[in-house]
Amino acid sequence: MSQANDEMELIQMRKRIIEAASDLYEKKGRDTSVEEIARAAGISVPVTYQFVKKAADIMRLIMEDWQRDFHQRVQPILESDLTPERKLAQVVASYYRTIDQQRSKVMMVYRASRQLDREGRRHIMGLEMEAVRLFQGILDQGVAAGVFRVDDTLLAAYDIVMLGHMWSLKSWHFKQRAMDLEDFIDAQLELILAMVGVRG
Repeated sequence: MSQANDEMELIQMRKRIIEAASDLYEKKGRDTSVEEIARAAGISVPVTYQFVKKAADIMRLIMEDWQRDFHQRVQPILESDLTPERKLAQVVASYYRTIDQQRSKVMMVYRASRQLDREGRRHIMGLEMEAVRLFQGILDQGVAAGVFRVDDTLLAAYDIVMLGHMWSLKSWHFKQRAMDLEDFIDAQLELILAMVGVRG
């Protein structure tokens, strides 16, 4: 078997483990065992142990998968010649759509992360900061180009990420307002662009 085939098989196994672990962890929480994950994923226990050994590993896999999906979606946008304003708008929309598609996982990470040990929480926070830094990079470019006027780009970037998480955490509120995802994105983009001081 070629190296490319080996890597593809590993990626597929990882995906199966992530989906199985996500489903079981959402239903059972920390009581989920590696053996149960292996059985649900259709993968042997020894192989599954190469990916997950404890709760922190499950959260790490889920967050890494979520981040990988997001980065693959936005990389062409980041490498494009779009203006900082258009780049920010498109990456925000992509991030919020990714959150919507991974909503159950977002909720699970929020619930379970409080139960992780210090090392596990630190790793989860580090993964979250990857998204924050990505938005900060766009904001810094906009400030350098004279398009954005914001003093603390790190804080603004964190606000953008948290606004996206709100779609998952407070979905009941937006349902009451008959607001769908695209309405939410449009409304938040209006607030975000005002926050960063887009010059007309």
